[in-house]
Amino acid sequence: MNTLAVVFNAEFLRRVRSRAYLFGTAIGALLVLLVAFLPSLVNHASSNATKRIVLVGPPALTVPAQRLLDPDFEVVATLPRLSAKPTVAFLDAHHAGAVAVLARSGDGLHVTVDTRDPSTFPSSFASDLGPLEVALATGTSPQAVAAHLKVPIDVRDVAGRFENAGAADAAKGAAYLFIILLYLAVLLNAQAILTSVTEEKTNRIAEVLVSAVSASQLLAAKILAVTATGFVQLGVWIAIGFYAGSTLTAGVTQGDAGASAGPLAISTGEILLFIAFFLVGFAQFGVLYAAAGSLISRTEDIGSVAGPLVLPVVIAFVLAQLGVQLPNSPVIVASSFVPLIAPFVMFTRIAVTPIPAWQIATSLTINVVVAIGLALLAGRIYRVGLLLYGRPPSLRQIVATLRA
Repeated sequence: MNTLAVVFNAEFLRRVRSRAYLFGTAIGALLVLLVAFLPSLVNHASSNATKRIVLVGPPALTVPAQRLLDPDFEVVATLPRLSAKPTVAFLDAHHAGAVAVLARSGDGLHVTVDTRDPSTFPSSFASDLGPLEVALATGTSPQAVAAHLKVPIDVRDVAGRFENAGAADAAKGAAYLFIILLYLAVLLNAQAILTSVTEEKTNRIAEVLVSAVSASQLLAAKILAVTATGFVQLGVWIAIGFYAGSTLTAGVTQGDAGASAGPLAISTGEILLFIAFFLVGFAQFGVLYAAAGSLISRTEDIGSVAGPLVLPVVIAFVLAQLGVQLPNSPVIVASSFVPLIAPFVMFTRIAVTPIPAWQIATSLTINVVVAIGLALLAGRIYRVGLLLYGRPPSLRQIVATLRA
């Protein structure tokens, strides 16, 4: 077994067996589940609270109103009249979120709603009762009016990629999930490289290592090992994310016949492109963090050095989120070619809209070339900084090394 493989194996096993890595993987998995299910749980809880209605009024109004409201609301009780103004205790007694009092006003309908929180009361309540308003004015049955108000609209993707609006929304949701996973994977694992290099240097372990292994081999083995552990971690998160996404899609499809739920529109080719851009992005950030770690002489300086290196990741994360909504914006298109940023932005564009093959190939080529260049430069900086203790190397030393 060659030297690189020995160092890689030792570094990989050390990281995989560490409690911090296992704890971080578990916490990341829980966060993925939280991001996936929390909005649905919150919306479900809030909708249950606000969509449980008590209808008050004569049967001539409450009976047709209940039929119109049934698809979107749950009418928990119908009363002919109220003996007093509704209170919170009244709502609690009926397990309702609002009381709607229906009355005739001339040839139309007048509705008074008392609710727990007016800001969250659904606006669909008024539109659902619209046919009853028209029926009272025209003498037509509310069912006939409601049937004529439903206009069938078939929304299609001009590029033919998404089957319906639900499929497009699912693709955007998957893109958001992958953005978060890529952000966490790159940031956490690149930070791990920085910490590992700094600890080995400050503990003077680096002196022993470079006596048996060249600095370039040590750097390559560390980056490969952290990349491998990053893929293991990312694989766990992606599997859990797909499970959560498929569970939510199945739940919407079975639980709400009116919902437009579409399948996850992420192909195998797009997964492979995600892996490719992850590798390129991680390589770029990994060598930068390793080079920065070799310049640190005290562990207390990790925060000040890591701060500026986090900024490109944050910028890329923000641009990627904008890219989900505006994938063909000139700024987003240009950003999908910029090193350090492109791995985030280009995959986002790939997930939500058709991208010309030449743009993907060009972006990948540019970023691979930049990653190789950064690796060569970082290797020289790493070699200079690794054995200098007490103070970081001067700018003159670094420049002289890069020119050598």
